[in-house]
Amino acid sequence: MKTKEKILNAALEVLVEEGFNALTQTRVAEFAGVRQGLLTYHFPKRIDLLTAVVDESKKRMTESRFGPNTHPFTLAALKELMIHFAINKTFPRLMLALTVAADEDPSLAEWFVESDLDTRRKMRELIKHSGWQVEESVLHTLRSIVVGASLINLQQNTAESEERVKLVIDSAFKYLTDNLKPL
Repeated sequence: MKTKEKILNAALEVLVEEGFNALTQTRVAEFAGVRQGLLTYHFPKRIDLLTAVVDESKKRMTESRFGPNTHPFTLAALKELMIHFAINKTFPRLMLALTVAADEDPSLAEWFVESDLDTRRKMRELIKHSGWQVEESVLHTLRSIVVGASLINLQQNTAESEERVKLVIDSAFKYLTDNLKPL
């Protein structure tokens, strides 16, 4: 495993297990089993590390669902991906960490905008791949619902909250499918 990948894995583990406050270069270097100087070489600032973890996590989650060894894409597969994001503790913890980090470093706002645009672009591409087109406002609504449901589920952390997430995302996908137009 490459050093950079090892550091990203360690940072994600620290963030998910211990929260944003524990995401320090010292703690991550310790978790990764590397010198802090090596971590700093790859990620000079804490924000660099956090944004890299988020980008890598989004990439891995998407590839695991829609990679070359998976079934053809369907809208049902996109819905399952959104449910997975909302129920899995990693996604909402990353969102919370980013929100806290943005308070500490206002320059992160630009990254937030780019990350959101990238996520919506990928969603639009997946929908287009299945033969449909969708308006930007519908994607905004869908994304907002998934983020909100995932944060509520993280806070409540019960089997009932997970079931509510599924119901909420089912409703959001009904809204999506009602607003799709054929290509």
